[in-house]
Amino acid sequence: MSIRSSLKRLFYRGARLSGANAALLGCGWRARRLLILCYHGVSLDDEHEWSGLYISPELFRRRMEALRRAGCCVLRLQDGVDRLYRGTLPPRAVVITFDDGFYDFAAKASPVLREFQYPATVYFSTYYSVHNLPVFDPMCGYLLWKGRGRRLSWPEMEIGPTPVDGQTEPRIATHLQNLATQRRLTAAQKNDLLKGLASRLDVDFDAVCSRRILHLMKPEEAARMAKEGVDFELHCHRHRVYRSRERFRRELEDNRQAIQAATGQSPTHFCYPGGFLLPEFPGWLAEFGIGSATTCEFALASTVSGRYELPRLLDTTGISPDEFSAWVSGVASFLPRTSYPAAQNQLVEEDAPISPGFEP
Repeated sequence: MSIRSSLKRLFYRGARLSGANAALLGCGWRARRLLILCYHGVSLDDEHEWSGLYISPELFRRRMEALRRAGCCVLRLQDGVDRLYRGTLPPRAVVITFDDGFYDFAAKASPVLREFQYPATVYFSTYYSVHNLPVFDPMCGYLLWKGRGRRLSWPEMEIGPTPVDGQTEPRIATHLQNLATQRRLTAAQKNDLLKGLASRLDVDFDAVCSRRILHLMKPEEAARMAKEGVDFELHCHRHRVYRSRERFRRELEDNRQAIQAATGQSPTHFCYPGGFLLPEFPGWLAEFGIGSATTCEFALASTVSGRYELPRLLDTTGISPDEFSAWVSGVASFLPRTSYPAAQNQLVEEDAPISPGFEP
C-alpha cells in the first residue's frame, strides 16, 4: 500500500472516530448534495475475486446496512435528480444505480434491495440481453483469469505460446477484442471464440454459462424486475458511443426500444458506457430529450454539477468501510481525487462495423 493510500485510510478512520462523519451528515451542506452510488455486479460465484468492479453479496449487504445506520434517504433516480435541481433534497439523500444490467442484479442484489426497501435504477445495455449470450469483452478477461498458470497457444488468433498471468491477461484480452472488431465477428462468432479460449485454458465454459456469469438479464427477467419497482434507464444498446451524432442517436433509440419492449418503461436518463464522454455529448443528449446523464467521476452531485455530467461513487471491493462512510457523509469529497480513467474502447470510430440493431 502506498503512503498516500495509508494516509487516506487514517483520514477516513479519523473522520469516523472524531465524529466528523456524523457532524457533516446532519449539516446543511450535505442536505444540498446527492450521493449517487454506482455498482456493476454482485458476485454469483467468484467474480469479486477476479475484478474489483464486482463485490460479494455479503459486502453489498453491509453497504446497505451502512446506509440504514446513517439514516440515509434512498431516492429513485428521477426523484433525486429533480429534487437536487429544485433544492428540495431530503437530508442524507442517496441514489443507487447499477450499470449494464447483469443477471446477478436479479439474483443477488435485488433480494437485498427489497429487504431494505431501497429503490434502484439499472442502466441497461440491451444487446446481449436480447441475444442471451455472455458479454464478450468482460468474459475474455474472466476466462483468462480462470486459466491463470497455463500457457496459451492459438495461432489462428495470432497468439504464440504465452503464459497466462496477471501481466499478460489484459494484453491478451485486448488483443482478442481488437481482433473480433477487425474481423467483424457476429455475436455468435464471438461466442464461438470464447468457447475456443475456454477450451484452450481448460475452463469449463458450459459450467460458467449455466451459472449465468457475465450474462445480462433476459428481457423477461428485466420485465419481472420492473414489476417489482426497478427503474431501467439508457446505457447504449451495444455499450458503445460514437463520434457521429446520428449513430449515437441510433444507439440510444435501439436501447430505448429494447427497454420499452422488455419492461414497458420509457427511459429518459442515461449513463456513459465506461464513463466515456466527449465534449459534444452533453449537448446532443439535451437535444435528444434526455433528462440527465451520469459519469464515473467520484464526487457528490450538487446544483453546480452539469445535468449531463453527474458524478457518482463507483463502489468497489477496494473501498473500505471507513471510506464508504466518509463518502456517505461527504467528508471524502474534500480530499484530492484522481480522475476516473474512462474506457477508451467504448468509442467506436466512424468506419467501424456496426452489429445488427434491435431485435424484439
